[in-house]
Formats: sequence, C-alpha cells, structure tokens
Amino acid sequence: MLNAKLFLESILATILVFVVLGIFSTFPYDIKFLNPIKILMKDFKYTDIYYSKLAEKDKPINSEIVLVNIGNLDRAGIAATLNGLQQADPAVIGVDIMFYGQRDPLSDQFLKEELSRPNVVVTSILHAEEDPPTILTSNAFFGDLNYAYANLVAGDSLASTIREIMPFFDDGIYYDEAFTSKILEMYDSSAFEDLSMRGNEIETINYYGTYKQFIDYEGEQIIFGEFDPLSVKDKIVLLGYMGNFVGDASNLEDFKYTPLNHEVVGKSIPDMHGLTIHANILTMYMHRQYIDVMPKLLAFFLDFIICYIHVVLFMYLFVKLHLWYHLYAKLIQFITSVILIYILFYFYEMHHYLINATLILITVLISVDVLYLYETLAVVVYKKYGLKSYFIHEHGSNEE
Repeated sequence: MLNAKLFLESILATILVFVVLGIFSTFPYDIKFLNPIKILMKDFKYTDIYYSKLAEKDKPINSEIVLVNIGNLDRAGIAATLNGLQQADPAVIGVDIMFYGQRDPLSDQFLKEELSRPNVVVTSILHAEEDPPTILTSNAFFGDLNYAYANLVAGDSLASTIREIMPFFDDGIYYDEAFTSKILEMYDSSAFEDLSMRGNEIETINYYGTYKQFIDYEGEQIIFGEFDPLSVKDKIVLLGYMGNFVGDASNLEDFKYTPLNHEVVGKSIPDMHGLTIHANILTMYMHRQYIDVMPKLLAFFLDFIICYIHVVLFMYLFVKLHLWYHLYAKLIQFITSVILIYILFYFYEMHHYLINATLILITVLISVDVLYLYETLAVVVYKKYGLKSYFIHEHGSNEE
C-alpha cells in the first residue's frame, strides 16, 4: 500500500530539488561536477538540439531576401554597391553597417546620397537601459537617415546564443522599431500589421537556415553588374559584412552564436553573421512562422508537476527496492527524457509552440541524487524532533 507520507513528503522533496538546483545554478565557484548543470542553466535550450541536429537543412531558397556582402569595400565601394542595387529597383535595402567619423569627403558625400534614399533603412544601436533611452547612429554628417535599431536579444551578444528579437521598443515615452521590423513595414504592410497585433515585447526567432537559404552576392558583383537584376527587383536586400567573402568563417567580426551551431553545449566557434540572422527574422515575419511561448508560470507549474511525479516514483523505489534503486531510476530517467523530448519537438515543429522545458529535464535528472540528501535531512529531523519520515517509517534500522 502506498503511504500517505509518500505523497506529502514528495512535495517537500520536490521543493528541495528546486532549492538545490537554484544553489547549483548560482554557485560562484568553478567546481567541475557543477559545470554541466551551470552550462545548461545559463545558455542551453532543447530547441538548440532541434535546429542543430534535427531540423531540415535543405530548405528552399527564400528568393524574397538577397544578401550582399561588403567584404573589404571602402565607403566609396559601399556607395557604388548601393547605387548598383538601386538600378535593379529593389523594394527595400537594409544597410547593417555603422559609419563612425568622417573619411574622404567625396566618398562620404556619395555614400550620404545613397543612404538618404527613401527605400533605405540604416542600422542604429538602442541603449534602452539608459534614462531616457538613447540611440547611437552613424556620424551626423550623413543626416537624419531612416534609422532602426539592430539590437539582438542576448545576455552577451558576443558569447550568448541569439534566440530572440525585440521587434519594437515602447516605454510610453520613446518608441522605436527594430531593423527587421522597419524593413518589413516598408516591404509588406500586412505582415507588419500581423507582427504588431501579436503584441509581444520579445519574439523567439524561428530560424530558417544559413546564408545558403538565401540569394547572396559579393559587393563587387553588384558594382560590376555581375548579377541578375531580376533577383533583386522588388525584393528585400540586406547589405552588410559577411566575412572576406560569403561563407568565410575565418573572420569573427559580427559573427554570433545561433541554435544552428553544430556544438549544442559548450560552443567554441560562432556560426552566423548578424546579417543572416536578420534574414532569418524577416523570413519568420514574412511567412508568419511565429513561435508561441508557453507562459513562464504555466511552464514552472508543469515542471513542478512532472518533477513531483518522478520524485514520488523515485522515493517509492528508494525505500522499497533500495538495492535496485539507481538502475530503475536511471531507466525511468531515460524513458522520460525520450518521451518528453519527442513531445516537445512535436509541439515545436508541428505547432510552433515552445515549452520552456529545460528545467524539467534538469530537475528529473538531479532528483534521483537529491533524495539521498532528503533522507539525511529526514534522519536528522527524526533524531532531533522525533518526527517520522516515510524513510524512517519503512526502515526500522533508521530508528535505532
């Protein structure tokens, strides 16, 4: 018969699991056996496995977006590239480049004229943490351009994985749009309205693919007319730095980590230029392939319930089949992980619904060992206060 204490104390043990997890995740010192947990808590999502290992790699090319790499072009070359693109009549040109200071007056003037065209959007940097918020733009010489912030949501954009975007910034006083949002507004007003109506401060990026899923050119190809004008006409063109050449991974400038990285945990080398990330965001907007995220409170409740169910089972096995406890527990953990990951991937791929379940996997993982700590605490409480635990009740030897 199942003991009522089993269900009651499983609640206490489940709470202890979360307490231990909180201590591990915030522990200030570098201890080897804690590192895997700290890494998973800090910068890992199960969706990284989906994008890196399971998602379809050979998706059709999104011909509505054209990537143009400036490589090592100077300002005169960038201006000439913009001029060449305009001859092909694109719908919008997004320039993901900041122009600090003034250089050659003639080149700067040529560039200013190209950047000032009505279908050009130029990146800025939003400092939302300042009061009031401020915007860092290119040199004042270029005038009041059509700016939009290029910030990507990450704890550290140089070391963290880019998974989210803030489409709009509105603190009630200051309003601004993201680089991709403003481009979308100019290209497809209906898609922009749908984005606005979602009302989300943060959107999870549904990655479409690498630069190979988009049409791409080198700036020199545009300058010398070595491209198909029809591939640019009425399209979105994103101009920015993608290495010395498209596909170059030797230069880490504006190179960032994304869920498509081949190394899921402990990433060593960034995998995608910022320009390609913007292309992925625009693709999500244009195709309305949004990711809906389970509310945090509901996700925590789901985590607690699943952890509690496993703690009940593990505690029962701990007492009734102690000799085989670890074997059975590890088997259950494996089966649970497989089933859970399958369910999570199903909802993510088929319904574009993100369940924040990293904690579920971690709590189920550590709960097996936390029960040893709980048993120790139960014995201490029994000896000091005489309160019997489920463990004490079942183990007569503990009462001696």
